[in-house]
This record gives sequence, C-alpha cells and structure tokens, in this order.
Amino acid sequence: MVGADMFLIVKKFVRQILSSISNVGFVAPGFILLLVGNGTHVAAQAIDVTLFPEKKEQVIDGFGAHQNGQERNEIWWHELFFDDAGANIYRVDLTPRLIRPYSDFNVYSPWFMGSSVDSKFNLEDSDNPDGPEGNRVRTYTSPEDYSREFGGKKAPIAVMGPDIDENVKYFTYPENGAIQAGKDRDNDFKLIGSIWSPLPWLKISSGNEYNQDWWPGPVMGVPWPFVWGGNYAGGKLDVSGMPLDVFDDSDFGGEGPTSSLTQFARSTAAYIRGFQQHYGVDFYAISIQNELNFEQYYNSMTYPRSSQYIAAIKAIRAEFDRYEDLKNIRLMGPEDLLGGDAYGLWQLRAGEDAIHKNLHYLHELDKDSVALAALDFFCIHGYARDGVNARGSDPIQWRWWSEGWEESPAPGIPGDIKGFTSFDKKSWMTETSGEHHEWLYPKNAYPGNGGWSIAVKIHQAFTAGQQSAWIYWTFTEEDDAGNTSSFALTSRRHGSTSPKYVAFKHFSKHIRPGSHRIDAISDNESEILASAYLHEEDQTLTIVLINTTDSDKEINLNAPDLQFSNEFEVYTSHENNYWKSSSLLFDSGVGKITVPKFGVVTLVNTSVTTPSEPEINRFAWQLSPNPARDRVAVAWTSANYTPERLTLTNSLGQMVMEKSLPVVPPAGRSQVDLDLSGIPGGIYFVNLIGNGAIESKIMVVSK
Repeated sequence: MVGADMFLIVKKFVRQILSSISNVGFVAPGFILLLVGNGTHVAAQAIDVTLFPEKKEQVIDGFGAHQNGQERNEIWWHELFFDDAGANIYRVDLTPRLIRPYSDFNVYSPWFMGSSVDSKFNLEDSDNPDGPEGNRVRTYTSPEDYSREFGGKKAPIAVMGPDIDENVKYFTYPENGAIQAGKDRDNDFKLIGSIWSPLPWLKISSGNEYNQDWWPGPVMGVPWPFVWGGNYAGGKLDVSGMPLDVFDDSDFGGEGPTSSLTQFARSTAAYIRGFQQHYGVDFYAISIQNELNFEQYYNSMTYPRSSQYIAAIKAIRAEFDRYEDLKNIRLMGPEDLLGGDAYGLWQLRAGEDAIHKNLHYLHELDKDSVALAALDFFCIHGYARDGVNARGSDPIQWRWWSEGWEESPAPGIPGDIKGFTSFDKKSWMTETSGEHHEWLYPKNAYPGNGGWSIAVKIHQAFTAGQQSAWIYWTFTEEDDAGNTSSFALTSRRHGSTSPKYVAFKHFSKHIRPGSHRIDAISDNESEILASAYLHEEDQTLTIVLINTTDSDKEINLNAPDLQFSNEFEVYTSHENNYWKSSSLLFDSGVGKITVPKFGVVTLVNTSVTTPSEPEINRFAWQLSPNPARDRVAVAWTSANYTPERLTLTNSLGQMVMEKSLPVVPPAGRSQVDLDLSGIPGGIYFVNLIGNGAIESKIMVVSK
C-alpha cells in the first residue's frame, strides 16, 4: 500500500478526471485502477471505495410498501414501518369500492357469486358446484351486457353524471390507520395509489380467455373480463369515446349518453376526491393502472397498446385539472413489469397480437406532447431476472429502462430507443417481492433470492436503474408455516428481526427523502457494491456497502471532497447477525472497515459539508458519444487555451493513441474524430494538452 498522502493525491487526480465526465451513465465493474507516477498499477489487498460528491445523480424520494388487512390499523405496525424502518411512502389499492346495491366488495353477494347462502360462496355449495347459470363467474363482453341476470339477479350500473360531489356518494372507503399514522409523522409522508381495475362495466373483452383450471376458480376458457370472488378480473378499457345508452347521464344532470372513457375519468376523479376527504390527506401521486399488461383473476385490466394508455392518461389529467383538490396530484406510469429480457421492455408478440411494454409506451408518449406532459413521472415494477441472480452479472434490464439502447438488443426490436432519463422525469420502483425469508437463499448456490438479495436489488435499482424510490409489495404477512411471506418484508411475529426487513432497513432508515445519490466508485464491483447518499440540508452522508462474496472484505473508504466529523455510525448485518451498531474513525481521510461475507454495512455521518470548487474546463471541450463504441468525436473551442495534441491512455496509464491537433482561429470551434474500432472495451482517459495545461475526461468504450 502507498502512504495515505500519496493515496489521496492519486484519488484527487481520479476525482478531477471524473468531475469532467459529461455523459457517462454507468461505470463498468473492475475498470477503475489507480495510477502513480509513471502509471504503475498500485497493488492493494483492500478494496478502495471513493466518493465523488460533485457527481450528483438522482434525488431519493423515499421507501415504502403496500399493506392490506387489520395490521395496518395497529400501533406496532405504524411504529415498525414509519419509525424503525424510516419508511415514508404508503401505497394503496385504488380499485373503486361501491355502496350497495352496486358492485360492492362483499364476496358473498349475488353481484359476484350468485350465492343463496349468506355464510359461504355459492361455489362452496355442493348442490351447485358449477355456479349459477353454469358458470363459476359473471361473464360479459361489453358494458351493455354487464347487468344481465346472474344467479337470478341483476347488478345495477352506477352512472356518473357531471356533478363530482354527487358521484362521490356512490363510493365507500375501508378503515386504514396507516394513512393517519403517516400524516402524524414529520417524515415527508407520501401517499400513493394504483388502480388495479376501474369499475367493471367500463371494460370490454381483451380477446383473451382464462387459461387455468383450478377449483373453485373460473372454468378454463372463460373470456375476460369477468367478475368473481369480489374481483373485477381482466379485460381492457373501452377508449373508443363512443357514447353508450347504458351510460346515459340525463337523469343525473347530464345531456345524455356518455362514453366509457368519460365514465372512467368521472368515476376516478370522484373516488379520489372522496378518498382524500375521508382520510383528510392529499395524494402525492397515482397510477391509473397497476401492471397494465398482467391480466389476472384478481382486480386487473390491460392496456395492450400504447394508444389506449395515452387516451386514458389524457382523459384523467384533463378531468383532474378541473378541480383544485385534484389538479396537484401527480400521475405516474406506465406501471408495468421490468421484464426478463429486451422483449419484456419493448413488445411481446407481433402484429395484431402485439402487446406494448415499458419502453414502447415511452416511445409513443414521446410523440404526443399532451400525453407526455400529463405524466409527471415514470414508475415500474422490479420483477425481473437481473444481476442478483449471479455474482457480477450486469443488471441490464435496469440500464435499458434508464438509458435505453442505441443498437437493437434482439431481433425485431428497433435501435435508438430512449430510456426514461432522456425525458427529464424521474422514475420510481413501485412494487417487487418474491424473496425467501432467510438471509441467504438458496444455501447450495449463489444466494440471490433471500433477504440479503434485497439489499443488492435496491442497490441495482438506484445505481443502474437510477430510481428515486423503492417500494415493496407488502410490508407484513406470514405464510402458512409462520415464516415471513415471500410477498412481505416482515410479519407481526418477526418484526425488526426479519432478514428481508433488515436488508430494506439498511437503505430506508438513514437515506432520507431529499438525499442526492452521489458517485461511489468501488475498484472491484464484482465483490463490493457501493452507493452513497448526501443530504446537504441535513448535512447527512449515508454509505451502503454490500459484499457479494463468501469471504470478508477489507475496505478503504475515501471521501476527499467532503468535510465531516471523523466518527461514523456503523450498522452491520450478515447471516444470523443483524443490525449490529458500532463506529468508525477516519484516519488521514481514510476509513478502514470490514464488510462480512454476504454482508451489508451502512455508515452514517451527520456533520457533513461539501467545499465548492469551480469546474475547470479551459479548452471548452466535450466527448460525444460517451459511452462510445467504434468512434468518438472530440470537440473544443479555441479561446485563451488552445489544445495542441491529444492522447488516449488506458486504465493502466499506457498510451494507446496520440494525435496532433489543428490550430483553430480564436473563438473558433473544431472537432476531431477518433477511430476506436481496434480498441478493446473498458475505461480510458482522453487527455488534451496545450498552453501549459492538461485536461482529462473519462471515456467508456463499450463493445
């Protein structure tokens, strides 16, 4: 190891180079190497992690989860969620709940099951195993036939007129103590909601059929949509705008037949107004459809084409903008699954059967300025195969979502597709789940599906995915064996000791809303994942280190451009040893700490300042594109400083290219193109030299 002074000098050099990066969206693991003197590689046993506060990334809005059931009304849940975990985002289901005699959520009612026995489902009656009318579910293909008899009774349709306050009277709201508990805390509480399904009669056939066969579920081959067991299952929204007699509002102060799209906008506005009035809280944001291409037997609906979603989002925005209490509610979307490959982010199937996915929605939104403006920010669900599954894997789905792609990633997919960061809007990860309740799982392979993996998934979402919030599906739930459910972070029984909860807490507890993620460069990202978060107003710095190996790792932690008290709070977790507190003292600007095998360490300092330094760009120059593949353009303006030559060095300090530059008239603009076709992928330094000055930029060459 070099001495601390030399170490900091070297790190300062790297920091100066990084500060001039103009458009590098990622840093490939294992490419950052330290250079000393003539470029000799510094051998080190410890892994170096360096913070660069001048390279600010996204603002973090917070962490949270959804919760149904009685637990959300109990004090222990409130204290665990808001106080111990530090969560500040609470997500609710906005599927509208109607008063009787309309389609309420009483699963024993004839509007769902045709039950003749109040105490049980009709389908549980051995005398009627096939359900009323030979079906297990109420089926329909359009609003016109929704109200036909089912089980000998009809379900009336609640027509929404032009008076929003009259429409509010159709709806009812369940008890939810979590909302009041969030309001009562000074933690930047954000209430968000997603519509799982609109009112059932607003939907038409998707053209699909239910493809499962399990008792007492629907019979295989039943067409979507249908109503079953208290759920508005499947189908798609009628966005045609065609007035229908079944939606004649003349008896409700209107002018006659209205469309499903109008009824959707009115009913959503009314339900949201009633919700806010009932709980005394304003929504931060809503999504008009949860998992908009996931047709399920529970409350669900699809928007298979971007045009359908665009029509709906514009209708909702226009309706909300009519009311003072609704116009400030943000709309987020399209809330689809991250996907397991490029098709899962672009389009499934082709031709008339094509189903658009996340980036395709963004691609089409980009063509409609009104629709794009209507959507305040993006959101996505984090269910995907990614880098959690294998050590050192690249979370490419997250990079595609954030950065898009220049060249087609798979047959049939176009190139030059933008990621969400191209739209100057943030993105939230609003749902994920599925992990095993133990810290490490599986036991006989890379533990990519246990509690520890949640820390990796949050890291990937924030770094590669550039997400501004991370929200789990359910906060507390037990499975049949009494363990924390795969759908939840913890349970009443396990509380703060659940491994999944602990991994979540390593981020949620001390990364407060309003923090900026800043660059944290690990010189061995295949073993140590590092991220850092700076809250300048609170003067708080939070660093999270994750060991992805089965051996302890020594870390040299450096923050040369930050001023802070020497002592950090430290919280360490590894298998069967969770959230152990300690402290770390920095010595000569370097903090040395051990991250246990498959462990997570969170470091917190509450007395941090950032000295300001003017950015130096004497040559007024830039690289484009960066990352580059086969070529890069180097452009500069001649003023007081004129570059005379250009060199390209690799991460070992070896020169791989040298070029004399043309003389440019004063204030003139010039450009040279560098051929990179013969250069391997990796990280390089582009250096301009002239007038006694040297300036460097990092360039990523991606092959």
